[in-house]
Amino acid sequence: MPIIALLFSTLAFWVLYWFIRMGGIDHVQSILTRRKEEARRAAVRERERSTSLRAIDDPRDAAMILMLLMARIPGDPTREQIAAVEQQARTAFGFDAELIERMTQARFIASRADGFEQAVGLFSDLFNKSLTGSEKLELVAMLEAVASLDRRSEAAAEAVELLKRRIGLSPQH
Repeated sequence: MPIIALLFSTLAFWVLYWFIRMGGIDHVQSILTRRKEEARRAAVRERERSTSLRAIDDPRDAAMILMLLMARIPGDPTREQIAAVEQQARTAFGFDAELIERMTQARFIASRADGFEQAVGLFSDLFNKSLTGSEKLELVAMLEAVASLDRRSEAAAEAVELLKRRIGLSPQH
């Protein structure tokens, strides 16, 4: 037993010696500072990714972004899905002359989004403030049309249900 106590006291002495005399405090502080800096950088990167989504103030642009994100749920969007989004933009939103610019912007912003859920979370207030009940139903129908073009997945159905809950078309769970 005295040998074990001697070993532990020697170990404690050298740990304290290293910590005080050989820069152990500085080493621990630099590790903590580095971790704080990494966390801050991660938060800044996350804000940068969602900034383009937060800048959208037109519900038509937000709807186009959601349709593109809906097409991305099962995988890469197909040509038919992109064409359907473009057709919706022409017919429902009246984008004819500026379709290319609006689609380019929507595709860029959709590529920056983490997913459909993030976009719905950011756009739900915009939809609730700007759209009537029938316009909200039309939005859901557009998203369902895009989702059903290729293969209707369970994830797409859940995404539509999430949107319905967030914009007040189905009861909250």
